[in-house]
Amino acid sequence: MHREMTLKQRIGLCLAAFFMALAAQIFLSFYQSGTVLRELDDQMGNFNAISRFQNGVQQSLNALESYRWEYGDAGELLDQLHSSSSVMSAWLWRIEGDLGTVSEEQYLLYSAVCTTYDSYKELLDQLEEEVRMGRDAAAAQLYYDKVSPCGGYLRQYTQQLLNKAITDGQGDYTTVSALSDRVKWAQTIVVALCLALGSLMAREVMHLLTPVQQMIGASREISQGSYDTPDVPVPRQDEMGQLADAFNRMKHSMAEQVNTLREKNEIERELHRQKTEALEMQNRMERSRLQQLRSQIDPHFLFNTLNVILQTAGTEKAYRTQALITALAHLLRYSLMSNDEQVPLSREVRIVDEYYSIYHVRFGDRIRMEWRISDSLDLTETMVPSFILQPIVENAFKHGISPKEEGGVVRIRVNPLREKGLLYISVCDNGVGIERARLEQLKNALAKPGERWEHIGVYNVAARLRLLDERSHLKICSHPGRGTAIRLYLPLIEPEEEDLDDDPIVDC
Repeated sequence: MHREMTLKQRIGLCLAAFFMALAAQIFLSFYQSGTVLRELDDQMGNFNAISRFQNGVQQSLNALESYRWEYGDAGELLDQLHSSSSVMSAWLWRIEGDLGTVSEEQYLLYSAVCTTYDSYKELLDQLEEEVRMGRDAAAAQLYYDKVSPCGGYLRQYTQQLLNKAITDGQGDYTTVSALSDRVKWAQTIVVALCLALGSLMAREVMHLLTPVQQMIGASREISQGSYDTPDVPVPRQDEMGQLADAFNRMKHSMAEQVNTLREKNEIERELHRQKTEALEMQNRMERSRLQQLRSQIDPHFLFNTLNVILQTAGTEKAYRTQALITALAHLLRYSLMSNDEQVPLSREVRIVDEYYSIYHVRFGDRIRMEWRISDSLDLTETMVPSFILQPIVENAFKHGISPKEEGGVVRIRVNPLREKGLLYISVCDNGVGIERARLEQLKNALAKPGERWEHIGVYNVAARLRLLDERSHLKICSHPGRGTAIRLYLPLIEPEEEDLDDDPIVDC
């Protein structure tokens, strides 16, 4: 009993035939370009090479014929002869490369051209030497006696070689043209076959569209949560009919599973809520633990002790020590503030100045600090997070300037970027810098800091900036031996916006 071909077999057969026809078309195209067209290109290249060589010979002869031996420009003559010799040498080599399959007569003419050219080149070299030495009479005699006759022979042999090449090429052109016509005829048949196979495949594909479109419409209804749509009709018993039947059964199975999934979803939502509450409780316990570690030193006892030392220094008239203790007390009191608190920028500037006054006593003139604050900023009205600047400055002095024997300078720049709603702060030093490997490690740690970095210097600042605003961030760049620059971008909080030009920001 005859068995009808399945849809997969029909499409597979059409595809196989189509690709075979396509392969035949590709083979014919390569054959035409690789054999037919290349033969024509070789002939045209040979004609062109002989013609260019002939032009070089004629150029040298014209230069010699027009030269006035008594008062001519010898330098110009030598340049023209050198140029023509370069042309002849280059194209003679090309002619030699194109003589793969030529007639015996053409080969003998080429040999005569080569032999005559060697003699002509040798005579030209002698003539150039005579002209270069200023012996115009001897050069003229050499030209009329030897160079001109030899050049004439060379021109004659070259013309005969070109004529013979053209004559031989006419027969080859006829053969190649006939071969090209046969290839084009075969390509036409293959293209027609490809079109027929393509039409047949298009018909088979169109045969699939109706049930596929019906299943697409039913799938949209299912994706919207509607499982009571009518089943997709099963008009045929081929693969598409089997697919439609499987789709209907899958729809009914999915409808049965939806209720189970909804119940499971409710259970998972409740578990997620409980897990979130547990994580929040864990975070609160961690903050409590950190606060407990922070408050292990009794602030009141510490400040009372500092006051006693401060009064003692005043009694002993140690005013410098008294000033240092005052600065230290301000710094410690400021450090006990909440990191989430917003303070005027002037307080941050003051704390950094007091920190610098303490650090300057230790290192003296080895270290310097310079402020560059935009005149358009009101320091008392611009708000920033507390303790956001001092850790960066301390990091610059500690790791950048201190290891450097001759010391250095830390420059702090503050500018408003009002068009972006940001405050730009840069801390640059000319210290020892950071090695490239260590810098990459540091940047990776700043991008995704772990819990261990939360309250440590620059890592703490980077983590706090991410919590402030999605635009807030920290950048760091460094060159070993040249210094380090840390740039902060944080929200610009001012009482009202002013229409002032921003100060230019220059890289440190």
